[in-house]
Amino acid sequence: MIRSFAYGMLSSNICIVSDGGEALIADAGGYNEVMLRYIEKNNLKVKYIVLTHGHYDHICEVEKYLSLFPEATLMYHPREHAVLTDPEANLSPWLGREHRSYDLPHKCINEGDIIRVGSLELKVLHTPGHTPGGICLLCEGEKFLISGDTIFDNGYGRTDFKYGNETELHRSLERLYPLCREYDLYAGHDTGF
Repeated sequence: MIRSFAYGMLSSNICIVSDGGEALIADAGGYNEVMLRYIEKNNLKVKYIVLTHGHYDHICEVEKYLSLFPEATLMYHPREHAVLTDPEANLSPWLGREHRSYDLPHKCINEGDIIRVGSLELKVLHTPGHTPGGICLLCEGEKFLISGDTIFDNGYGRTDFKYGNETELHRSLERLYPLCREYDLYAGHDTGF
């Protein structure tokens, strides 16, 4: 099962994937009480917190979620470390009005890795361009794609931020467009940014 919860003025989405009492949180861009009640009501054990990319509106509450779910493993692509630890690249001065660096214990995930949540398998797709370590999570069994800010229902992620790369993004989009016809899309925002 997958549920999406919007947060903040940019409507950043936080996704919860759950099965068999286990859960994965995709992105941690806001403290969402409704989402936390959903986790509690369904008695879910959060095993993973996965960052699709390192922009502030998707990571600003990661430390809070790690404290709420201390058994959860934080995961992101190794190329995203530069974004997470560089305030100019993670946009914290622009979006949060404070310079923040996020150098937290984590497990690196790469193209083709499988993350298991209950009986569900989520395949990691490395989709650089919006950021160098941007990823999507593909669940072939339930036919959904968590795309972060790589692709939206009506557009795609920007490349004018530090470390953005338009050439890489176009390659990622070419890969994702066919999937968008077959899979339900859960993007990082309800509108493009």
